[in-house]
Amino acid sequence: MIIQGEFTFPGPRETVWDLLHDPGVLSKALPGAQRLTGAGNDKFEGIMVVGVGPVTAGEFSVSVALTDQTRPEHFGMQVEGKGAVGFARGQARVELAEAPEGGTTMRYHADLQIGGKIAGLGQRVLDSASRTMTRQGLEALKRELERRLTAAPAGEAPTAQGGRRALLHFVAVAAILLVALMFTCRIVFS
Repeated sequence: MIIQGEFTFPGPRETVWDLLHDPGVLSKALPGAQRLTGAGNDKFEGIMVVGVGPVTAGEFSVSVALTDQTRPEHFGMQVEGKGAVGFARGQARVELAEAPEGGTTMRYHADLQIGGKIAGLGQRVLDSASRTMTRQGLEALKRELERRLTAAPAGEAPTAQGGRRALLHFVAVAAILLVALMFTCRIVFS
């Protein structure tokens, strides 16, 4: 399954890169993130609970290994998610570029293999749910960027704090892609 698209953020590329490295972004972009820990050597593992309203589909384990990182231009990742209703694994690439009209354009492309009950849902259902969840996550990131840009003193760009943030950003993007798929299971199987 291919998940791809682009999204424009209203801020300079360095500021967007820094925002995406902030651990607080995970809670805004990914409601349901329960735990995220470093596993060493640019690898992370986490637990997410996926659901809608009062009904929960269950826990999903998420792991991400970072590859090909060039700040603030691009990064790659190997991703895997497992839960009671299926799994998703594959690779993704994210690129940040200065937008001609101002701001920063993020382009993303993920190639995921799907198995278990998830695979039985059909491509159209999976595509629709993944687009919806990806868009919701990106809109949450945009709102946080706008809040930070408004709060920064004139002429001063907000910056990230701490080195771990760079790695958490990659996990956030990977998790958005995986949760989009697993959210679909919750709709059909609950």
